[in-house]
Amino acid sequence: MTKISFLGVVNTTPNSFSDGHLNLDQDYQIKQLEKFKNANYGIDIGAESSAPFNDPVSLQEEWARLDSYLFQHLKYLNEFKTISIDTYKPETMRLFLDKYAKKFERIIWNDVSGVIDDKCIKLLKDYPTIEYVLCHTLVPGRDKTLEHMNYLDPKLNADSLKTFFKQAMDKLQSSGIASERIILDPCFGFSKTTDQNLNLLDELHEIQTISKRWLIGISKKSFLRHLISLERPEIRDDKQALLAASEGPHWMYLGQFARDFNEVDDLIFRVHEVGKITKIT
Repeated sequence: MTKISFLGVVNTTPNSFSDGHLNLDQDYQIKQLEKFKNANYGIDIGAESSAPFNDPVSLQEEWARLDSYLFQHLKYLNEFKTISIDTYKPETMRLFLDKYAKKFERIIWNDVSGVIDDKCIKLLKDYPTIEYVLCHTLVPGRDKTLEHMNYLDPKLNADSLKTFFKQAMDKLQSSGIASERIILDPCFGFSKTTDQNLNLLDELHEIQTISKRWLIGISKKSFLRHLISLERPEIRDDKQALLAASEGPHWMYLGQFARDFNEVDDLIFRVHEVGKITKIT
């Protein structure tokens, strides 16, 4: 039977597309952590926005943001069983692990780059208990991660993701990284057009058998806002209204995934808000 769990998104960035204006407010940060803890969610902490074409931040700046947040809220964070760090920089992840690895029961590296390189493999070998999220993007290198929308495949479909994941998993496993540590993420919104994202919503379950562990995040994605803007043109130019209105279809699609991903062991949903999956029969 598939185990469904949730990671609540926590951003420590001033330019997050969803709530950047609040992220640096201490009261908001604490309420956010309490909200996810009360819902028994894990948390996914990011210190650099990966929205397309944002300017990259330096390793020093990303780590300063992350370390400051962790230090200030450690007593709250210790109450979470699962901590995921959203970074495409192995150096940032290593700094986190060197300082905080012993403080958390379960640690996930959410590496949005999709690039399996020597730094990635060495880090996973140096810390053999952490789990790794393998994301699908088409960027040629980590330094191009924020430019992912420059790297598209007009023929992309679920089979394309299957090929990508198999090749990447083979590389990880041949390097001694156990498959049980790997979680696949189709990475909706990355290196994909609006139509490709929408098609994958219905096609993705067809390739579920390539892994027993999946992470899916479509919360507040632009293609959901696009759907809402077509249905409700009166709010097309109101970003906050579109974000709020997208929560309904978001939880409906999570219900669809929960129904269709019935051959996997773990299905993790990455979300910005606490909610209830819409049951789809």
